[in-house]
This record gives sequence, C-alpha cells and structure tokens, in this order.
Amino acid sequence: MKTNRFLIIIFLSFLLVHSTWAQTKITKKQTTIKPEAETKENLETTKRETPDQYQIRLLMENDAFGGFSDRYYTNGARLEFHMSAGESNPTRRVFSYWNDLFLTPNEKTKYLQGFAVGQEFYTPTNITKADVSYGDRPYSSRGYFTNSLTTFNEDTSITTELELGMIGPSVGGKSAQINFHNFIGSPTPQGWDTQIPDSYSVALKTDIRKFYHRFFGTQYNVNLGNIQTDVSFGLIFRFGNVDKTPGPGSSVLQPGSPILHEDGKGYWYFYVNPGGTLQAYNATIQGQMGTDKAYKSQNRSSAFSNWDSFLNNPTPDVGERELQYRILSEDNGRNTLQRYILFNEFLVNGTNNPYNIGLNYLLFNNIFNGAEEIERTTRIFLLSNLAAQWDQIPDNAKALAVYSIFRPEGGKLPPIIRYYSYEILSQFILDPKQRETLLQLLREEIEYRDEKTYIADLKRAVGFVRAGFVSVSNAGFLFGLHYNYQTIDFQAAKGLPQQHQWVGFQLGKVF
Repeated sequence: MKTNRFLIIIFLSFLLVHSTWAQTKITKKQTTIKPEAETKENLETTKRETPDQYQIRLLMENDAFGGFSDRYYTNGARLEFHMSAGESNPTRRVFSYWNDLFLTPNEKTKYLQGFAVGQEFYTPTNITKADVSYGDRPYSSRGYFTNSLTTFNEDTSITTELELGMIGPSVGGKSAQINFHNFIGSPTPQGWDTQIPDSYSVALKTDIRKFYHRFFGTQYNVNLGNIQTDVSFGLIFRFGNVDKTPGPGSSVLQPGSPILHEDGKGYWYFYVNPGGTLQAYNATIQGQMGTDKAYKSQNRSSAFSNWDSFLNNPTPDVGERELQYRILSEDNGRNTLQRYILFNEFLVNGTNNPYNIGLNYLLFNNIFNGAEEIERTTRIFLLSNLAAQWDQIPDNAKALAVYSIFRPEGGKLPPIIRYYSYEILSQFILDPKQRETLLQLLREEIEYRDEKTYIADLKRAVGFVRAGFVSVSNAGFLFGLHYNYQTIDFQAAKGLPQQHQWVGFQLGKVF
C-alpha cells in the first residue's frame, strides 16, 4: 500500500501547485487590466478562461458486489478530479490537437482537465492454491496516475489521458485483497507471491463517445502502452430523461468522460452497451516485455520431456507413464479430484506405500495440487486419518504432515517441503529406475519453476455487455450502477470458466 500513498501524495501536491498557479495568474491578470479599459468582449474572454467548474468522481467495481465468483478481474477502483480548462491550460494546449481531430470545436465546446489515481487486481479461478494453476489467469495488480483532457459538446465527448504507473507487488494487491477477504469472511488468497513482477508503466488512452440520437450512440476506446495495447468498439442503447449528451463513462477499465453537466439541467437514463475488444498486448496476462522470469505451463518444454533420456530405453510403458505424470501436473484449479484418483492409482496402489489417505493426500497436495489451502472439515478428516497410524509414520513424515496441515496462509510452499514430499513419496515405489527418474524429474521441475512467474497466452478477441443506470441531478450529483459481463481475455485450460461478471458503482459531484 506504500505505492498507493505515494501516488495520492503526488496527486494532491500536483493539484495544490496547479490551483495556486492558476489563481496567481488570474489575480495578476485582474490587477493589470484597468476597469475603464475593459470591453464586453474582454470580460467574456476572461470568464471563459477562468476555471468555473470543479468535480470529483469515484468509481468502484468488484465481483463480490454481485455475489459472483471471485476470479479474473476481481477489483477496480478509481478516484478522479476534474476542472474547467481555459485556453492557456497546459494540458488543453497539448491534448486538444489530438481531441480536435475527432470533434470540430464550436461556441458550445467545453474542456475539462482531469487527474485520477486507480488500481486493478486480477486473480486465477482458484485463489486457495499457493502455486499457479495450469492454464489459468496469473495474479497481477496495477496502480496508476493519469492526467487527461475531455473535449465535449452537446452530443460528443473525447477523453484523452496520459497514464503513468506500475504493475507488480509494490502496488499492494496482496495485502489489500487479503485484508478485504478477512474483513468479509472470504477465503484468504494464497498465491499472490506468484504475481507478475514489478514494472513501470506508461500509456496513452483515448475514449470517444458520440450520440446520433438521444437513445443511441457509439463508443470507441484505444489504449497504447507497455501494460495494455488494445482497441474497443461498442454500441450504446439507452432510455430515460436525457438529451444527446454523452453522459459519464461507467467502468474502471474504460472510465470514459467525467460528469457532463450544466447548472439546472439534470438527466437520468438506463443503458445497454454491447461491444468487443481486440487485444495486442496485456502485461497483466503476459507479464513484462522481455522478462526471463516467466513460463507457460501449456506450451513450454517441461522436465517430463526428458523422460526417455533418463530411462535410455523408450517403450510404450514409458510413454504412458510420461502422459500420466503430465496429467497429474496439469492443475487447472478445478480438476483436483480427477488428478487425486490418478495419483492414488498410479503412485499409491501400485507400490508398497503403507500410508492411508491422510498422509497420501498431503503428499499429493504438496507435489501436484498447488499446495491448496485445506478447508477446516477436510483438515479434521485428515488429522483423524493421521492419528490412526501415527505410530507407524516416520519422524520426517510426521513433521511434514503437521506443517502441511497448519502452514501459514498467504504464501508459497517452501521448496524444502516439496523436497521432503518427493522423498517420502518416492521411497515406496518398487521399481528403482522409476523411483530415481521420478525424483530427478520432480526436482528439475521445482528448480525450473522457482523464482519464476506463470504467464498465460492472450485471447485476441474479447466480447462484453454492460448495462446500468446513471443519474445526474440538477445540482450536479452523480449516481450510477453498472453490471458487466465479459468473455475471458486469456487462453484458458479446459474446464475453466469462459466468462466473468462483476458489478460496480460511481458517485460524484459537480461544484
């Protein structure tokens, strides 16, 4: 959370300096112009250039708000401050060259300069695993600060923003989500130590909204940067007491324009916004550009590819064993039971393993199941099984069992625990060559994965539907609710959900 405080301090300091600079300039101008020399035209020009509107907006969204499953894009928050931008405003001078390509300025055109800080958190399907899951979305978190310009008239808004931020552990996603889940009584996320590493970000984004009828419009969104590069298009259908004003955006992921409001002219409407996104790059899925600390479970060359070279005697049986080990290793977060049955048939029943389900499940969980957090009822069941044959269990296996059941929450399983698990499991495999090979392969596997971050393949086309309600009162109070449905943005393993849903809200006020 240190990075969040740092960004907020920068945000507030910038506002203070900018406000002081603007007020000094206005005061100086007022003292140098003699009242008797002022014309009506000068007065109107001064009024236009003086900041005459301020507004604040908060957007928040979370899959828990709608009671949906906790996965993929799990939380987003954004706080914005906007004010009128006169002709001498530096942000307007720079960004208006770009914005004016999409909108022809007229006497009704207005300009708002904006500042924002925001955060986004992403998690896999099963947050109870300490390791990454095969073919799932990796953990990642990003935070950012933006400076923007919104150009708008009666039916069109163009918002362009420059974003500076970072992705990685320094953003504070781990502590934020663990604290929030502890507060609401949800399971503690176990895998944040595997998240995408730290990297700084820069991006330029443009959102275009145009209404051809008060109940119908289009939306375009372009992101160019080293965290996300994509383009989106959507249709907006709405119904309510509203003219052709584009109104505010609604999503933290695509915030769009701020509160568009004139004194005494409130409006409200319901809307549906179907559309799609084409992705070129997404660091929250693919990791940093050029990093050597990433791997892909689906398509990398694993240690099991060396099975034949270890045995030096390829046979159909060797190929079958390799396939079984691969299936055991391909944990997608939702196939634990199937893989445990395979583990029991292949590495327990066919050996002289003397342990019952208690210790064997812990070995399976440590080696092949991502060190998944053990639920309270399951923990009691395993303890009962262990107690039944406690005297027959070696001391190193006892220590392993106790640690595995009661290990600390929220972190990786230490490598030494995996090594112990490998040793205890393999010593009961009757075939000495198979035992030697299994140990060597598993050791190579953990050495390969240690200090590396799982990344996923990108899905180029993503579809979405947003729906909600927006109300801006005569006095400039904003209230909005929105629902989001989206197809997944990465290439998922078989059996994982192919969509995600979440709910959000926004509050704001024009001063």
